[in-house]
Amino acid sequence: MKVKKMPIKQFDHFMLRPIKTSDYKDMFEYGHDYTVTKYLTWGPMILPKEAKKSIKEIFLVRPKKGIPVGYAIVDMMNKKMIGTIDFHTKVNFENAVEIGYVLNKKYWGQGIMTKALSIIIEVGFEYYKYDKLIIKHLENNPASGKVIIKNGFDFVKSYPYQYEKLHSKLSSNMMVYEMTKEKYDEIKSSQGNI
Repeated sequence: MKVKKMPIKQFDHFMLRPIKTSDYKDMFEYGHDYTVTKYLTWGPMILPKEAKKSIKEIFLVRPKKGIPVGYAIVDMMNKKMIGTIDFHTKVNFENAVEIGYVLNKKYWGQGIMTKALSIIIEVGFEYYKYDKLIIKHLENNPASGKVIIKNGFDFVKSYPYQYEKLHSKLSSNMMVYEMTKEKYDEIKSSQGNI
């Protein structure tokens, strides 16, 4: 099944566009930051070639798995890629995908990811016609949870989670949220009536 190319979207002075290999230097800038990657299953990166490999072997091959490559979040003021937001996993036997995101620490606390998430939700339901979107965060990363809740996701469950990283270990409860197309339509219609 051919996957449609992700549409380019803009908000404030930021752009969401499909990620490309030339973004690797910007990805490395935040990817080698321990604080940014602390709650992620990857990183911190040691060398820029790891970022290039990640884009080529993780993002750009996704259409072969039936999902889009993912968005680079770009600061249009300086043409810098400052993070990614993407549908990284297709859920088996459902028309559903899981969303993931990461943002350069210099841009934290500005509401950028909250807006980027609202856009990818719209793209997921309106453009790709998914029935359900899933998103997760570790319990000891509450900032990520706030972004999820602000966008109207419903908490579904939590489960103990452990993951061995190269130089550290993730150990927390995984918090799982979802949004159905029906819930999205409800949110959209209530916003339209304000």
